[in-house]
Amino acid sequence: MCKISYSKKTNILLKSRAKSKGDYIVEKLRLPIYESLRSISKKLKGSFHALPIQNIKNSRDVILSPGFVKALEQTKNLELSITGPFFDSLTDPSSFIDESCSLLKNIYSSDSSLLVSCGSSIANKIAIEALCNTHDKVICQNGVHQSIYFSLKSSNINVNYIDDIACKSDIGVTGADANSIIENLKQAEESGTPYSVLIVNSQTYDGICFDFKLFLEAVCQIAPNLEKIILDEAWGAWSAFDPLMKETSAIHNARIFSDAYNKNIVVIHSLHKTLFTFRQASLINFYGNSEYADRLIGSHFRNHTTSPSYPILCSSELAIFHANEFGKEYSERSRKLVDKVRNFINENLSGFEIEENKTNSKYLTTDPTKLWITCKSHLFNGEKIREHLFNNYGIYISRYFKNSFLLNFHYGVNDEIVEHLINSLLLMDRRIHTKNEKLDLSIGDVSESFFILYPPGIPVLKPGQRVCENALSKINQSLFDNTSLLVVDGN
Repeated sequence: MCKISYSKKTNILLKSRAKSKGDYIVEKLRLPIYESLRSISKKLKGSFHALPIQNIKNSRDVILSPGFVKALEQTKNLELSITGPFFDSLTDPSSFIDESCSLLKNIYSSDSSLLVSCGSSIANKIAIEALCNTHDKVICQNGVHQSIYFSLKSSNINVNYIDDIACKSDIGVTGADANSIIENLKQAEESGTPYSVLIVNSQTYDGICFDFKLFLEAVCQIAPNLEKIILDEAWGAWSAFDPLMKETSAIHNARIFSDAYNKNIVVIHSLHKTLFTFRQASLINFYGNSEYADRLIGSHFRNHTTSPSYPILCSSELAIFHANEFGKEYSERSRKLVDKVRNFINENLSGFEIEENKTNSKYLTTDPTKLWITCKSHLFNGEKIREHLFNNYGIYISRYFKNSFLLNFHYGVNDEIVEHLINSLLLMDRRIHTKNEKLDLSIGDVSESFFILYPPGIPVLKPGQRVCENALSKINQSLFDNTSLLVVDGN
């Protein structure tokens, strides 16, 4: 009989104990982050919010080589603890990362491209620290990311924030006051106290975008002393690869106006929002002179972690090449799916309606991948619709306002999830119809009926009672859970 050596027995025993102990940790202890994300992952069918890499499975709707899809899926396994000379350093690249950034420069026609693996907040800080100092006079759109505010404040820089204005107030959509920005730049030039830095948000999450072909032309003509421009295009990484949006995008026009007017322009992308990357993937593209290119490299070195995530870097590289190759096909699909949802609601659902975005300036345009939907019933507010779609159908949306909610048709939205959404809205529309007349309530109305919830069988409204927010909320909730709602005429 073969005898097992002592060391082999020990290893087997240790492995057995380790497995037992590991199972205990996972199964017996409370692990709130792990448990919550695992549960959400099982429930989530699709997201109309942003596009992290978990949606790569949806790329099957666009023709890709099997090897390319496999590479995108395998990036999560490339978390290694190794640098030069075998790999490279992100903050002082000299080989593979340096080569990758050179390839990205060719794609974006930039003077330098810097990868960031710790989010657009750090990317914004890198850009502001490189381009701005205490002697600068900065004009900034009010509707920029919080990290821009924090970075400007910590640097003790003089900033004039220009308030955004309403584009479509009934759904809470605002956009940059482009005309006011241009007027302020003009007045500063005429008074002999010109601005040296301009900072704007290229595309809002709500779907309002700058037309940089028109806006930068106007800015450069009236503000010759404006030296530096920072364009936060966090939600617009995809637009550089869209045949139609490209013409108005930050990337395309940064190259044109940097060359034509000798401006130093930075464009910042939060890649994971619209491309197939891991979260925290960002990119800085620079167009301008070598002095500010060097300052960006120095700021990148000072502010970025020296232990970057290799899966994030790898997924960023792959995602950009992916978009460069297939962006046209994805953009066409997104537009078709937007039209599909729009037409279905217009033709089949009486309880919902489409809210078409609009702009307030010739310098602004709308994002064709964003679609606002409003529920006509006062009982189905945006918050409850969001809860219902996720809890019952695994559909995630992020933005809502009163009775409206926003759908973002990014690269990861495909025909399957759109069909799932349409069916979900159809079921909700039928719920609205079942009690449409008697449930047409608003806060402040006087009830003409008893509204009784089972359980517990206690009226939340009685005839003659004025409708308050609390009662409306309870009635609202009953339409989404298993509570029965009985409406009894008060006569």
